[in-house]
Amino acid sequence: MTEKHFDIPKQFKSVGRGEPIKKITLDKLTAPKWYDWDDIRVPKSPANVKISLLEGRKWAISELVGVGVPEDDAKDNVDFLLSGALNINYAYLRANITRTMPTGLAAVWPSWVAKLIDNQPPQYILGHAPFYGREFMVDDRVLIPRPETEQLVEWILKDASSTVGNPVSVLDIGTGSGAIIETLMLENPRVRGFAADISSNALSVAEMNAQRFGLNNVHMVESDVFSAIANLEFDIIVSNPPYIATTDENEMDSSVITYEPHMALFADHNGLAIYEKIALGLDKHLTNHGRAYFEIGYKQGQQVVDILKSAMPDAEITLKKDFAGLDRMIRVVKGV
Repeated sequence: MTEKHFDIPKQFKSVGRGEPIKKITLDKLTAPKWYDWDDIRVPKSPANVKISLLEGRKWAISELVGVGVPEDDAKDNVDFLLSGALNINYAYLRANITRTMPTGLAAVWPSWVAKLIDNQPPQYILGHAPFYGREFMVDDRVLIPRPETEQLVEWILKDASSTVGNPVSVLDIGTGSGAIIETLMLENPRVRGFAADISSNALSVAEMNAQRFGLNNVHMVESDVFSAIANLEFDIIVSNPPYIATTDENEMDSSVITYEPHMALFADHNGLAIYEKIALGLDKHLTNHGRAYFEIGYKQGQQVVDILKSAMPDAEITLKKDFAGLDRMIRVVKGV
């Protein structure tokens, strides 16, 4: 691939320089959120420690089952909250389940369980979600990163392989929390990261994640696909865009519909509208032999391939399945 390098365009904001995209509120996203095991070994206020992890877990599961949540789902969500709050894995949680719940966690536990009963995703309650071995800050301004997207990142990293050599410019369209572009930068130092999103609120979360991981050289712009990117070319373009058709809303989990941003979920034209918009500008914005990667809905494989072939008839297009055997990813390699 021929890398194209350019000065940072003025429309891109460099994280950590200049005015922030949006003022960052000191809430659970930026405040410390791990509960200290020292509270268990030597409680600071023993009178306030009134419940064990086991008792708190049993009570929470009982409350959830009592309002109709399936028991397995209740256990999964409660264990996710406990292990996430304590920054431990499930095995360590099980091994220490009889220990006293830290006072800080005990203080918020009833309100957290009430949020679960209200169908809030546990990732939003914690304020972070796992992705590619790291914890990314999330709230209702951005989608929760999914395991399927990790497979897309893995494909890009495998193609890029070498971590030494010339820089590679990568544009992430619809960056959301920044999980894709920031993971690529953290895993491969060759990557020069550019992130675009139509939502300034989403960019604020992506910026906080960049600051969290010390990525002061990821550049962000508020843009509807390529609208604010002018004539720039990139070696790689990646996107996990909104791809759910509004007619498929009934198939989705109610917590997703209620709490996750609809702008990042749904698209017109049976969920294909953003792919069509990206395809129109793909040839213009990719370098020669540049590559584009997309996550797609499992029923959209051939439709998205046809959209891309129509826009770039000379490109090499590959449709790839996920671990479940479903069409989930597409790669486009531009010809000369």
